[in-house]
Amino acid sequence: MKPESTLLPKLWNVPEAISSRLGREPGPQRAMLEDGHLLIILHQLPEPDQHQRKAALFWRNPEGEWKTNLKGSGLAGLAEHLRSFDDKLAELEQAENKANTATEYHTVLEQIAPVLRSSRGLHRAMQQAREMLKSEREIINLRDQAAAIERNAELLLQDAQFGLNFTVARQAEAQAATARQMAATAHRLNLLAALFLPLTALASVFGMEIHSKLPDTPINFWLICLGGLVMGFVVMAMLKKD
Repeated sequence: MKPESTLLPKLWNVPEAISSRLGREPGPQRAMLEDGHLLIILHQLPEPDQHQRKAALFWRNPEGEWKTNLKGSGLAGLAEHLRSFDDKLAELEQAENKANTATEYHTVLEQIAPVLRSSRGLHRAMQQAREMLKSEREIINLRDQAAAIERNAELLLQDAQFGLNFTVARQAEAQAATARQMAATAHRLNLLAALFLPLTALASVFGMEIHSKLPDTPINFWLICLGGLVMGFVVMAMLKKD
């Protein structure tokens, strides 16, 4: 009795040697050959934060007829499946080219990562199918297309990572420049405060109504101002040394 598998369509007459090796989940992408029947188990194009993979099945019977559980028919459906990866990578490449902020680059990276993982399994499964079915010429072309998909996904991931690192470095550099400018401005304000602090202190002291033997003359006023300024320059010079 053939074990029941929810993965295979019920109308597919797949040998038990293959169906018995399948579970309810697609598992890793791979190819299986038994009694002239070739079954290629792939993953549909993944979405971000999608933990459960959906199976894309392609079955070739000994008569050379192809069937799939996706839209399309036979080997053309397999070619369409690979084309969906190319279209997704082209879409992500446009998004990567338009990205200017770290958030935008991170969004692109979140979408590239699952596509890259899936493309690696896709290439591996197509290589297995090529080795199992050497008489099918079209499998060679599809295997090469899968290899190109994996390579493009890797390059796009690297470009997005470089873009993210450059954006973060540029923002850090801008923040450092702003911090230096603020520190310089604060230092100038401290120098101005140090310059006028003694003069302010003297003005406060002599502005009080106290009995002093110092005559209230213009000369004394300017002498006090001059003394305050001298003390201010001394304090400012001490701050500059620090």
